[in-house]
Amino acid sequence: MKSDQEKMDLVGRYLAGETSATETSRLEQLILADEQLRQDFLAYARVDAALPGMINGTGSLLDFAETPEQTGRSWKGWIPAAVAVCVVVAWLASASFLSKKAAEVAHIAELKNCRWMHQGEEVSVEGTPLRVGQRIELSEGQAKVLFDTGAELQLEGPSILEVKGSNAAFLTLGSAEVLAESKESQGFTLGTPSSKFVDLGTAFSATVAPDGLSRLEVYQGKVNLVVEDDHDIHLLQKGEAIFVEPGSHKILTRIESGDGTEQFRFPTISPPSKEDTADQSKGGARITVPQGKLRTPRSTTPNPSVLIDGRGQTKQDSPRESLFFEDGRYGSLLMDLGRAISIRKINSYSWHQHNRIEDHRVRAHQGYVLYGFAGESPPSAEAVADRDSGWVRIARVNSDQFFQVHQKLDRPAQQACSIFASKGELGKFRYLLWDVKAPTFFGEIDVYETP
Repeated sequence: MKSDQEKMDLVGRYLAGETSATETSRLEQLILADEQLRQDFLAYARVDAALPGMINGTGSLLDFAETPEQTGRSWKGWIPAAVAVCVVVAWLASASFLSKKAAEVAHIAELKNCRWMHQGEEVSVEGTPLRVGQRIELSEGQAKVLFDTGAELQLEGPSILEVKGSNAAFLTLGSAEVLAESKESQGFTLGTPSSKFVDLGTAFSATVAPDGLSRLEVYQGKVNLVVEDDHDIHLLQKGEAIFVEPGSHKILTRIESGDGTEQFRFPTISPPSKEDTADQSKGGARITVPQGKLRTPRSTTPNPSVLIDGRGQTKQDSPRESLFFEDGRYGSLLMDLGRAISIRKINSYSWHQHNRIEDHRVRAHQGYVLYGFAGESPPSAEAVADRDSGWVRIARVNSDQFFQVHQKLDRPAQQACSIFASKGELGKFRYLLWDVKAPTFFGEIDVYETP
């Protein structure tokens, strides 16, 4: 083989059925432009086609070789080519492409109350071996996949999963829990439409919504979040979780519970600050309420600037230091930064727990969709969901979903949400609009400009 290793690796993965549509298109372009690669591809394909017969003794390389009549060459001229093809066999063996058995990298270990998206699903029996490229399309129930490396993957329906290799899978839809405790299973990679999660010897869960929004939560050990190869790698440890928005401009959302004090201390998110660009001491930002009715204590006037005063609430149930809407009637908050700036991250903070009722933490829940606009005059807040309104959706936040709240006490009383890009800036905006969908006791919103 005279073609370089990278091209031949791509050919090998194509013949193994492992290339994406983009990679397949790239291979087609390379083959059309490179005569040597065309010859190498044909030789590789002949070997690949002959391998099953070679392994079980029913065939040989000659079954797929070109005849002298086809090529105009003598058998003597074919000998060097045959030798070259044998070299390919050795190379293929080292690359683990030798046999059907080698392609079986996992099996179905357990099935519970399973229904499948297609009748006659190939994986509907416990013990079924799984090959690279095989898909599991589970309508409901649970299916446990055991990889040969020792990695365990528990799939919860409805879910779609594809086996990508001996220590890798791709979750298109649904929920999966991964346990990778063995030495061989370290580095297990679970891909999603927006990112991939690389295990560092741990247990974690991943969820992919129908629109591609991914969630990662680490139960034990550590996991690397890799959004793109040239983006920053984000390390998550036990107890941490993160959302990844789909799309070309990958946006990450980290939500954490605080220590329940007025210092607003969180594991990784910084507390409310006077050093952010939007702080009222800088004089450049202001907040208005284009939609909805704010709820306030008696004898007070709503004061949106409480969100840019550089601090959160001083106690767990402090309406005078909070901004929130009337019960069941939500609205929107509009921040004008005074000029379009490149934004690095946006943090929002909430704190609420009734003084007498411990589990009454309804207003700690942060739920909103964040939009941005860079022009001089913002579009209507009422048209924010319209595709052609001009508003750019930045991120969606639902802290109850993030914390997987089922019981009232599952909801942390003090919460912080940090929105940032996997690489570079969130975008350049003058106006930020929070389309609020929860009864949140907001205490502070901080906006940080890219240096």
